[in-house]
Amino acid sequence: MRNREATLRKLDSVESNLNRMTLTLNQGDRDACYEVIGAIREQVEQLKMYIESEPITGSELNRIS
Repeated sequence: MRNREATLRKLDSVESNLNRMTLTLNQGDRDACYEVIGAIREQVEQLKMYIESEPITGSELNRIS
């Protein structure tokens, strides 16, 4: 996987934001929660882009859904 390191860093960042979300929920800070949700959504979109930019292997071409 060409983007392995970038993907792993991004997943670490998502995990960090989920921890931040837990903290803000415990504090009752609704606006901060929305900010964290926005950041997580951006990170998920970037992860999708990383995955979509990877070449498709033969086993993926014949995969049954």
